Amino acid sequence: MNYESLLWDGVLKRKQRNYNQILKYEYLLNEFKKIKRNCRNRKMVYLFEMNLNQNLLIILKELYQKKYKFSNYRVFIINNPKYRIIMSENMSDKLVNHLVSSQILLPILEPVLIDTNVATRIGKGSGYAFNVLVKYINSLCLLKQEIYILKIDIKKYFYSINHEILLSKIKEYIKDPKILMIVKEIINTTNESYLNNEIDRLKKIEINKVKRMQISQKEKNIKIKQIENLPKYQYKKGLPTGNMTSQILAVFYLNGLDHYIKEELKCKYYIRYMDDLVILDYDYNFR
Repeated sequence: MNYESLLWDGVLKRKQRNYNQILKYEYLLNEFKKIKRNCRNRKMVYLFEMNLNQNLLIILKELYQKKYKFSNYRVFIINNPKYRIIMSENMSDKLVNHLVSSQILLPILEPVLIDTNVATRIGKGSGYAFNVLVKYINSLCLLKQEIYILKIDIKKYFYSINHEILLSKIKEYIKDPKILMIVKEIINTTNESYLNNEIDRLKKIEINKVKRMQISQKEKNIKIKQIENLPKYQYKKGLPTGNMTSQILAVFYLNGLDHYIKEELKCKYYIRYMDDLVILDYDYNFR
């Protein structure tokens, strides 16, 4: 084992926390304050806040006793800018997701990501990605007048993430079995059969809405095709859309590929924004 590996092992050991360490009232209260600032469902926030202390203590007790059960998602379809499936949590589940994210996933997984893995990360995002892309193009144009860009888009990325593969990757960095169990329970919430049943029901409703629209038949057919193509969940595949943990885990899932492209393939000019990958070079056969 080289010096760099030993150093990284030391970083991981310092960041490791056991399950009981994250179960603190002040942590949960802080997550509620963050959610309250950003949550659009003001009624849900208000009802939860009416008995805030009691609700937070119940969540902590159930987590401590390992009896916490995640509720069904509220599923709905939006059509702006395109048809998409959205899944909404109740306040308790949202709090647990935020707690796991802020106290475990972010501190441990964030440092292993490459700098140009830019989606949904503090200080990164689409603006950062654009600036890096411009910087890469300018650097390459100084070397050659003609440059090449390879763009890769992973189809239905969130729905294709394999639970077992994801968990095996997480286990490389998180060792506490109780923490791994709660992460696994969050991931496995997409295995419930009600989800696909609800998606099918909502698809029918949306298709009927389109049929009643005052638009051309061609436009109707396009919209109906988009609705019919909305993905469903396969067993042990896919992350719930909308969860804070899902954003972090989806960013992390291809981390091995990021390092392979940068370090093994020596692709100096590489950016990934979730399921969109871009490689730039002035040499078409850069290998």
